[in-house]
Amino acid sequence: MPIIPDPPLSAYTPHFHTGLVFVTLTGVRGERIFRRAETANLLRSVLREVRQKLGFAMHAWVILPDHSHLLLQPGAEGGGDEIVRRVRRRYAIDYAQLMGSPAEMVVWESHYGLESVSDEAEFARRIDTVHYDPVRHGLVTRPEEWVQSSYSAWVERGLYKLGWGWSEPERLVRPK
Repeated sequence: MPIIPDPPLSAYTPHFHTGLVFVTLTGVRGERIFRRAETANLLRSVLREVRQKLGFAMHAWVILPDHSHLLLQPGAEGGGDEIVRRVRRRYAIDYAQLMGSPAEMVVWESHYGLESVSDEAEFARRIDTVHYDPVRHGLVTRPEEWVQSSYSAWVERGLYKLGWGWSEPERLVRPK
């Protein structure tokens, strides 16, 4: 039994919008391309830049050492695939420059996850996945300890109470 139960589905409903997509970006061969704050912050900067150009909304995000999850709502300027294409391209260029390489580097797995979020229940599961992932991967024991995440913003919005995610959320328990 979790210390703090999952918020009720009704708490997520006001934040759900049709057209949301769940994106997973992974470093090539599991490379820990975001292990340093500098490279994780570079991804955040690239996301801001692409968001300004394409006008998408970012509802939730987490950046782990070897992958990131984003919960996005594409705008009129481009769909999920276009957002991912631009983020991956810009990040690869900027990452190479940061690493002192004269040429663009291969930093991404060739495939990426891009899944539609169909309803409020799926939205709740995906946003909880984003915020619990650092705990699931053993990087921290509590979601609020991981700074490369939108978790604190959702605590401020009142979705989560302090103590949520200190044990595996019921919504994320996989059947045995």
